[in-house]
Amino acid sequence: MAKTLILEFTKMNGAGNDFIVLDNRFYAFSDEELAVLARSYCRRRFGIGADGLLALAPARKPETHYRMRYFNADGSLGTMCGNGARCLARFAWMAGIRAMPLRFETDAGIYQAEVPDDPQAPVRLYLPPPGSYQPQPHLDTALPDGIAAAAFIWTGTEHLVCWVPSVTDAPVATWGPRLRYDPAWQPQGVNVDFVEVVGEQEGRSVLRVRTYEKGVEAETLACGTGAVAAALTAWRQGRIRRLPIDVHMPGGILTVGFRPEADGEKELFLEGPAVPVFRGTVEVPVPLTPS
Repeated sequence: MAKTLILEFTKMNGAGNDFIVLDNRFYAFSDEELAVLARSYCRRRFGIGADGLLALAPARKPETHYRMRYFNADGSLGTMCGNGARCLARFAWMAGIRAMPLRFETDAGIYQAEVPDDPQAPVRLYLPPPGSYQPQPHLDTALPDGIAAAAFIWTGTEHLVCWVPSVTDAPVATWGPRLRYDPAWQPQGVNVDFVEVVGEQEGRSVLRVRTYEKGVEAETLACGTGAVAAALTAWRQGRIRRLPIDVHMPGGILTVGFRPEADGEKELFLEGPAVPVFRGTVEVPVPLTPS
């Protein structure tokens, strides 16, 4: 008779970007096993359903409190996920890791998060400086008609920011994979953000953004690193002039802020909801083998 493990998990979401979250300090799954879990249980209608899987792992560095492991729904390892990082910070806080700020390791570097006691209050994530900014990147694929211009920036993962007159009218399901798989971005690929500049409301800059995410291979309701990519690119190109920046995504509003300096953006942060939806258990066959 096959052996099984009762796996406890928490379902969380950050502005509609949803995750299966587990405490890997207890289970000690390898990355290969976490990838199997992601492929098996993130599938909507066939599993729990999620954009990705988050694992709280023991810290490897003395100056950090824990390590974040993030896997996309297809089982690929993600270097960083802004909404996921905020959700995992809330999860760590609920699990008794209490520090202000929380410092944690990711494959994109060390990040910090501020988690309020109020479970409904937004979580603020502080990010390291972005990299690889290209205001006019070379693409092998011609930009579709309807995209005025595009820029590349790394905000923990790769993003192509595309300026459109209306995100509502943008055919994300068609343009997204076309640009995501452009040969110029291989082998790691790129997330594709479609961005509309709304203007200013109540003293803040406002953008509307829809994102096609690699690893999910579909549009998601929100993308934290995509919100940061859109906000930074809009600021650097002079398309917006006020801080902070509210980024409206299909699943909710994320706020991006920083202190502009001559040598770049300082104290860069992403703030937004990080909400537990429910806790549950699932019976997992062991050993975990690739499907």
